[in-house]
Amino acid sequence: MDIAVFSDIHGNSSALQACVDYCMGKGITNYILLGDFISDCPGVEKTMELIYVLQKYFTCYIVRGNREEYMLNYRKNGEEGWGRGSGSGSLLFTYERLTGKDLDFFEKLPIYGIWNPKGAHGFEYCHGSPTEVAELLLGEKRNTKRTLNKMKTDMLLHGHTHIQESFLYRGKRAVNPGTLGLPRNKNCYAEFAIIHSSKSGWEEELVQVKYDRHEIIKMFQTTGLTEYAPAWAAITMHTIRTGIDLSEAVLLQAMRLCEAERGIVRWPNIPEKFWAEALKQNYIDLSGKDIPRPRNNE
Repeated sequence: MDIAVFSDIHGNSSALQACVDYCMGKGITNYILLGDFISDCPGVEKTMELIYVLQKYFTCYIVRGNREEYMLNYRKNGEEGWGRGSGSGSLLFTYERLTGKDLDFFEKLPIYGIWNPKGAHGFEYCHGSPTEVAELLLGEKRNTKRTLNKMKTDMLLHGHTHIQESFLYRGKRAVNPGTLGLPRNKNCYAEFAIIHSSKSGWEEELVQVKYDRHEIIKMFQTTGLTEYAPAWAAITMHTIRTGIDLSEAVLLQAMRLCEAERGIVRWPNIPEKFWAEALKQNYIDLSGKDIPRPRNNE
């Protein structure tokens, strides 16, 4: 038995389609989806359509991620607090393209699941951790070891960190399939995992698949996402182009610039001029391409 494990799609429908096609070619009929299906990339509708197709025709185990919780909380709080601009425009863009069916689907999803039938080796799965949807489980960290110690099975499948890795501790293994939608590897390939059953348990295969990055980058312009969140869209496109995620660095720099001039800063109300300057200081232009760095003698 083989099971494909997808996590952190982030609305990159081009990458998701390529990974589904890869799995179809391998005859895989079982899927685990670990959340963060949407936001950041513009392929919201197509991503949800593909997820529903997988759920309809194949065996799927699905949990929600923190991005789905963002959407649910926004609906619960009366759809207030987000607006156009790089602070929250990408979230608003995503929310406006989700249907009531999508949000109800998210609402019904658990944050943790376990597959542990009698007479077979089981596994557990979540987005962040079994108890916290946004917890970061990184190999060698104390909280990762603590989580593994509490497990009922010998394998935990988790996402959220965008780092493709496998960590073994006291006979129990934490497997992160990586990020399907916003990969950080040098080839910029979409990442996921396949777990293979054997007499001794489950064995993981970490997979990287080439996909049409130009297709998803073009969608940023054609869907209007670059107008909703100019700088944030540029950061995301830069990650897709280069495999380097500078989102945190640009956000923190924009906040520092805002605070230095205004004496106060509150996300998401950061004026675009500070985002633009933060992009420039990180050598990224508004199309998500690298700006040539000055030479040392200039």
